[in-house]
Amino acid sequence: MRKTILSGVLLTSLAGISFAAQGLTADEQTFLQQAATSDQTEIKLAQLALERANTPDVKQFAQKMVEDHSKSTSLLKPIAADHDVALPESPGPQTDEKFKRLEKLSGPAFDKTYIEIMVADHQEVLNAFQAEAARAADPKLKDFIGTVQPIVANHLQMAKAIRQNEKTAG
Repeated sequence: MRKTILSGVLLTSLAGISFAAQGLTADEQTFLQQAATSDQTEIKLAQLALERANTPDVKQFAQKMVEDHSKSTSLLKPIAADHDVALPESPGPQTDEKFKRLEKLSGPAFDKTYIEIMVADHQEVLNAFQAEAARAADPKLKDFIGTVQPIVANHLQMAKAIRQNEKTAG
């Protein structure tokens, strides 16, 4: 009897460990890594825009990118840490290509290209957030998505508005 109770306690404990170890799905882990990469990309490109942007609208947008994507990263890191998900330490080769492209530009050409990149990037990120919102199971990840997705959508609308203003001004 004692052995049966001990076995039951042990199995229950192991089941709890197994459930806790499962953590995030592979899709959720990939999403966390992609969100971190996106934040790093937007910050790196925005820092360049703060130096090179031609118009106040683009500079203000770039400043908002640094602030909001830094906040997003600060919300993302604890979720990744809770689930032992390693986040990338640098934005990666696609960002390097965009950075090199922008680095060669100045004036209105810089602004136009930077905003086009921001529209494309934020549309891609918004699509990823919408897809993950539909399938995410982890409560903290769902909260993160619920907090950050509207901000990404706002960034997309801001970038589109700047692009439209540049077209009508130019």
